[in-house]
Amino acid sequence: MAKVNRFVSFAAAAALAVGSAATSSVASARASSGEAAPAEGSAADQAPQAYEPVDSFVIFNHPYSWNAVDDHTVVIWTNPFTPYLVELAFPSHDMKFVQAIGVSSSGSRVYAKFDAVTIRGFRYPINNIYKLSRDEAKSLTTRKPGNS
Repeated sequence: MAKVNRFVSFAAAAALAVGSAATSSVASARASSGEAAPAEGSAADQAPQAYEPVDSFVIFNHPYSWNAVDDHTVVIWTNPFTPYLVELAFPSHDMKFVQAIGVSSSGSRVYAKFDAVTIRGFRYPINNIYKLSRDEAKSLTTRKPGNS
């Protein structure tokens, strides 16, 4: 019985070490004061045609700000002038209600298909990243007058 307990504790320690090594750093950010409202249509539907796809972006310490667009997409601001549209691999229904999110990074870069957004302890892999202009990001995250 002692050998089984020792093996289980060794396996748990190994799993913890592998999990912490896989994510080199995790940054968190608070939502901006203007809470995001769901935009009309899905940003994922518009993204491939309208926005410039990128493989990664630079982020130091933590995101400057973030805004949820819908359950699949979030706009992450690395500084006040540089927004990126991040498309998640599967939907996060909690994203609209959380105060902070985490973003894993390798060194100081966030990579599509490798890093993830963490929301309430759950990891949502990043499917695609798109570079946005400030106007595009603001139009995605502001409430349209006709929507309720």
